[in-house]
Amino acid sequence: MVSEKITLLKFCSRSGYLIKFDPSSMSGSYMNISKSVLSDIRSLHQTKFRNETGLFIAEGEKVVDELKHSGLRIRLIAALPEYFNENPFNGTGTILYEVNEKDLARISLLSTPNKVLAVAEKPAIPEFRIAGDSAPIVLLDSIRDPGNLGTIIRTAEWFGVKKLICSADCVETYNPKVVQSAMGSLFRMLTYRGDLSAFIATLKKEGGYQVFGADLSGEPLKNDTSTDHIALIIGSESHGISQEIIGMVDHKVLIDRSAGSSTESLNAAVACGILLSRLTTK
Repeated sequence: MVSEKITLLKFCSRSGYLIKFDPSSMSGSYMNISKSVLSDIRSLHQTKFRNETGLFIAEGEKVVDELKHSGLRIRLIAALPEYFNENPFNGTGTILYEVNEKDLARISLLSTPNKVLAVAEKPAIPEFRIAGDSAPIVLLDSIRDPGNLGTIIRTAEWFGVKKLICSADCVETYNPKVVQSAMGSLFRMLTYRGDLSAFIATLKKEGGYQVFGADLSGEPLKNDTSTDHIALIIGSESHGISQEIIGMVDHKVLIDRSAGSSTESLNAAVACGILLSRLTTK
């Protein structure tokens, strides 16, 4: 084990040492983790520090394995010794910390920490361009539950979605619970955030997209509706799509409810999956 050189390697979201320092020379060596490093990893539980540093947390063997193959820069991996024994990693520029179960629990957001936690850089998102695209696109209006957002991202990737657009008041894309529930799909999805009306205008004008909006006043969407150049808008379960945005859709659609059902609404992620299946499956 290599003792930590605090003056150079301190992972500090406030001072930014790890952002400035390239630890490539330390790759492959396991380091002891200090209380200050544990504290600074914990700071990434907060949106403020994730935004300041451009870093995010990924937890669990499945998610970290997906992260390793994503091409994103991994700044550090903190894991139990048995994880490193079973999963050797020599990624350039990644600091490897061996931790015990107690320390892993201190930095984890999981009720039962799962052997490994990684900190990585958020990807640089290119300018939004739609000309020449035909893949389905999902737009989300005021989705605030991180589990829902992560599941939508995972579901959207299944149906061929490459770009996902969130309104400004959606939950943060790199919230740890979003990362966890997306199960790696987030690392392969281009995610945008901002004024949905501006994105919709671009989709129609430059991409020739038809815009579908999930709305209880809409028409039932049948199984044979599949087409190219579709954009699907999903609103929150409690309020649906905002009035401004619903006024911009080309087709208001709903999912037929069984005659014997008294359920008022579907989970947003479930509704997204059903609608994408009907819009994209030929």
